[in-house]
Amino acid sequence: MISRWVTVPLFLLTALLAVNVQADPLQVIYSDWQVSCDNLNDCTTRNSQDGQELVLSITREAGAEGRSSVKIEYQPNGEEQSTGQPIVNRLQLDGKTLTFNHREWDVSKKQVSTSNRVVVNEFINAIREGKAIQLGGKLASPQTSHPAISLKGLKAALLAIDAQQGRVGTKSAWVNRGAKPASEVPAPPTTPRKPHFNEPHPLSDSEISAITQNAAASIDNNDCSLDPSEREVHLFALSNDKALMTVDCDMGAYNLFVLGFTVSRQAPYKAEDLALTMPFQLGDDEQSPELINADFDQKTGELSTFDKGRGVGDCGVASRWIYDGKQFQLTSFASEPSCDGYNTRGEWPVLWVTQ
Repeated sequence: MISRWVTVPLFLLTALLAVNVQADPLQVIYSDWQVSCDNLNDCTTRNSQDGQELVLSITREAGAEGRSSVKIEYQPNGEEQSTGQPIVNRLQLDGKTLTFNHREWDVSKKQVSTSNRVVVNEFINAIREGKAIQLGGKLASPQTSHPAISLKGLKAALLAIDAQQGRVGTKSAWVNRGAKPASEVPAPPTTPRKPHFNEPHPLSDSEISAITQNAAASIDNNDCSLDPSEREVHLFALSNDKALMTVDCDMGAYNLFVLGFTVSRQAPYKAEDLALTMPFQLGDDEQSPELINADFDQKTGELSTFDKGRGVGDCGVASRWIYDGKQFQLTSFASEPSCDGYNTRGEWPVLWVTQ
């Protein structure tokens, strides 16, 4: 299940400005713009509209010297509909042609991008108050309208990034710039360390048999929709005294839901519900992540989940956890709340990283 996400008006962002920079991720939608910041306060924002063909992505790293970039991509729906001209010659801001210096921008047929800090700042200043960036020029086939990037919500998204990174009131802010030097921007938070997994002794045939028989009599899986004959049970050694047991429970069109338990490897083989505790809260969702399309790597102790929002795979939630000898700790978390056809290869915004 995809978490609920927050849409916040610009005037409510003032509450963020007094908050110190923290290592809590941020993912929020402002009108047609989505902001994603990880636990290091590295941020990205992009326009998000269903069926869009033009996508503008803006990134900025945390810290006074954080790098930034801008990229505009053209992804035609279906077959190529343009005349084949590079988009750099046809991009317009509210009807006026945008100019791109080829010495400062990387240009290809369907993309323009730059990581030059000065150029990025100039570009943002130019479009921040605009309404739309449109792909002009003659089209090869009739269309009701030209592909466009709505800029509604962009200013709020930029302000959210400034607030998250502690830039508001400094000379480096994209919105609400002030006189304070960029050196007052807080340094990036410390990267959490990935826990170490000690590979245990493998489960013996006798352990597997005893745990499985005990589980069949003690665990509650009556709410599962799968027929009992289809509820496959998987066992993995977590430590020399604990094992991980998963039971296939429900099958959707593209998601498999499983139940997870930690089980003692010695009699009486007590089974407890597997608890995955998030180190942060995102939006209004306080529930632990569900075990969807879960997989466990016995060598690394890594448990992974991959919850697809829909079959095409352009939205959802993915997480990775490592067992530290006592519990599973989050090592990676990615989330794409916008089911708009942009990220179809699972390359969703990463909100939690570890060393």
